[in-house]
Amino acid sequence: MRKADLETVTKVWQACTWGNTKETPEQWQEILSGNDEGSRQRLFQKMFFESIDYNSIVALFDTDSIRTYLLELNKPLSRPHLEKRRKIWRYLFCGIREPIPELDWIS
Repeated sequence: MRKADLETVTKVWQACTWGNTKETPEQWQEILSGNDEGSRQRLFQKMFFESIDYNSIVALFDTDSIRTYLLELNKPLSRPHLEKRRKIWRYLFCGIREPIPELDWIS
């Protein structure tokens, strides 16, 4: 578990919430620093689906946590950009290779 600094948490919070939450960046920081895996996974999924900032997400979660959360995202996602991101992240963190039609020319 990495220490969640308030600046990074606030940056991701602003990208994800759109002002449509009663939670504050301080509450997110407390959740990320705590031991409640369910709440941490909920925040990871919110960040994964709504933020495009890879570096901030990686700064807030350790590699093992990211791997665990991505392994649970094993069903295809309805939005093409999210499905592509899911496949790429699962390859980077879990080593699971799934075909991405738009990137077939790389093989």
